[in-house]
Amino acid sequence: MVPVFDRRKLRPLILALAIALCAFQLTTCTGMWLLDPLIVRATHVGLVLSMLFLWRSSNRALRKNPRPEPAWSFLFDILMIAMSAGAAAYIITNFSYIQDRMPHIDELTAWDLFWGAGLIIAILEATRRVAGLALVIVSGIALLYAFFGHLLPGNMGHLYLAPNQIIESLYLLNDGIWGSSIGASATIIYVFILFGALLEKTNMASVFLELACLVTRNAKGGPAKAAIFGSALFGSVSGSAAANVYATGTFTIPLMKRVGYTPSFAGAVEAVSSTGGQLMPPIMGATAFVMADVTGAGYLAVAKAALLSSLLYYFSLLMMIHFESVNKNIGIIPSDQILDPRSVLRRTYHILPIIVLIGLLVSGRSVISSAFISIASVIVVSCFSAETRFTPKSLYHTLELSSRNALMISTCSACAGIIVAIVSITGIGYKFISIITDLGQFHILLLLILLMFTCFVLGTGVPATPAYIIVATLGAPALMKLGIPTLSAHMFVLYYAILSEITPPVCLSAYAGASIAGANAMQTGWRAFRLGIVAYIIPFSFVFEPALRLAGEFAHVAQALVTSFIGVITLAGGMQGYLMVRCFLWERVLLLAAGIALLYPEIYSDLAGLGVILFIGMLQYLRRGKALPEPDLNQACAVPERRPPV
Repeated sequence: MVPVFDRRKLRPLILALAIALCAFQLTTCTGMWLLDPLIVRATHVGLVLSMLFLWRSSNRALRKNPRPEPAWSFLFDILMIAMSAGAAAYIITNFSYIQDRMPHIDELTAWDLFWGAGLIIAILEATRRVAGLALVIVSGIALLYAFFGHLLPGNMGHLYLAPNQIIESLYLLNDGIWGSSIGASATIIYVFILFGALLEKTNMASVFLELACLVTRNAKGGPAKAAIFGSALFGSVSGSAAANVYATGTFTIPLMKRVGYTPSFAGAVEAVSSTGGQLMPPIMGATAFVMADVTGAGYLAVAKAALLSSLLYYFSLLMMIHFESVNKNIGIIPSDQILDPRSVLRRTYHILPIIVLIGLLVSGRSVISSAFISIASVIVVSCFSAETRFTPKSLYHTLELSSRNALMISTCSACAGIIVAIVSITGIGYKFISIITDLGQFHILLLLILLMFTCFVLGTGVPATPAYIIVATLGAPALMKLGIPTLSAHMFVLYYAILSEITPPVCLSAYAGASIAGANAMQTGWRAFRLGIVAYIIPFSFVFEPALRLAGEFAHVAQALVTSFIGVITLAGGMQGYLMVRCFLWERVLLLAAGIALLYPEIYSDLAGLGVILFIGMLQYLRRGKALPEPDLNQACAVPERRPPV
């Protein structure tokens, strides 16, 4: 009989490590414990990887349904823990030696090579367990290129790099695994993960969704519109679109199905809503703070640049839902699902921590300081009610939840560091920029389209922050070299990296929505792509017209504001085939063209777009009054609530 081991017995140890990680991060971030950044990052990685290998089995089936597993499987995890913790401990105990050595001149010791190679293997295996194969494959290709790229002909190759040079760059220098991506994960990102965990554990975050349901209770498409607001706010804090789908979709998707939406449409709405949270100020899934650091533009400048585009994103989704609901006469919340307004309004004080956070950030306080004060405000506000008040047990579980939520982002950030380092040492980044620049000389639109697809590929399966770091390393410099403003370049690549979550064939947020809705995954992915169509157009406007990031003269920005929102309505009508009444095919084509023209804030394109919408609007006004169809409630089916996997 094969010996077995039950991983669930390790829960006390995992909880202890989670508390240790949380305590370490809080004391180092606040300055209570002053340590060199390299030591902080190494300790962070060591604790995160150790927790991950204890918690998540190498077998996918066992991760979904925990049960006793073969002992040899756990022995492999013990080996991975030893490599992770040992590599981190080696950095900490040999800190002086690492700081004093001369990079690429001093020879590496056998221990340097051993622990460096071991940590790389452990990070790749950990990434596979939390994020799937997408990022592992990209990292593997990067490593193969580093080792064997000198054999490639022409400009695709690079100078020979010895294995010890590669390991040194990844493990012993500050630009590799210990670079800015894991630096952000070990400071800013973790603090906001803790903030989100506190809101989730106290159930304070639910008030956003309840308020949205209350406001939209009598509106067509009420549940879907409520999902927009709830998922957007939660997604901005959570930092993971797919995780947000599970967090809010377990409530919104069954409700949408009950009022008549098809399963694929319900799953797509939740996926697009959750994904947009990564693009919406003030937090943008913590990406705003990383972008502010990378660009040197400052947090407020980044938030300002992202504000209008995120409003257009969600306004577009709102109009898509509205036209779908009016066209099919569905989407009104059943009376038995309407919450008591008094009960909801009594709990509106639950949003105070979010208000505190936004107020502090806007006032100019540091990100870390704002986050910690906001965390304190959550604890204070929780004391006002017995249902939200923390007990020692619930507090422990919150710390465990925050640490578990950090596993994916921290692991992927470490993996992203491998890619960033290889881009630097091989010079492929400069070659990519050169190729892109040469294409841009033919036509800048060709460059942008190529870069768009590149960002889709590199962002697939990667959380928002590491995805941004990867695409910003390659794509943003190419645009900046052509004279495109820094923020416009970075916003362009960020958008398409994030939109990979809803772009078929690999669209993880849409797949998550489909799993809850019981819908076909690919069908849900294509519905999500259609619902988010405006988001695919907006980045081009960043490049060609700065007004959409609120830059320029007031009159020009005002024009862009008005015409863009009209353009969004027009695009939504064209995509859904409905404006005042159902559209003919030629009307849909003209509406789509007019919407794109209006999203480009130029006087002639605006006039052309407005002319088209006035013409079609007049025709539809004359045809209005036809009876709307009765709702097809046969499509609606209740599904049991599903909890997000842990």
